[in-house]
Amino acid sequence: MTNVIPFPIRRRIARIADPPPSLSMPIAEASALDKIIAVVWGITAFCWTFMRFIIPLVVFWQFLRMMWFWNTPGAHAGWNFLAYFAGYTALYYFVAFYRPKALRDRDVNRGGRNARK
Repeated sequence: MTNVIPFPIRRRIARIADPPPSLSMPIAEASALDKIIAVVWGITAFCWTFMRFIIPLVVFWQFLRMMWFWNTPGAHAGWNFLAYFAGYTALYYFVAFYRPKALRDRDVNRGGRNARK
């Protein structure tokens, strides 16, 4: 019981290394085409809540029209339906998954959560 281990009285304080200086990346200037696409994307995204209910009704109407005129020569209802459906699919992709380059770069340089290139 008399065997007491003496601990050092002086404690070592671990020093934290200085963080490296943060290099602020310059914001890349977007071209005129990128700005136009960003404006179109913004307007489309703003109106998307209304458009996502109206456009599928038009596509469904084209589907019904295609079924009605299936064997009518010269009606081309199948191609019309295909064009409407492809346009709606492209518009849906444009709004849901695409991010304009000007907005993407701005978010990356600000440390935003959408840091993909």
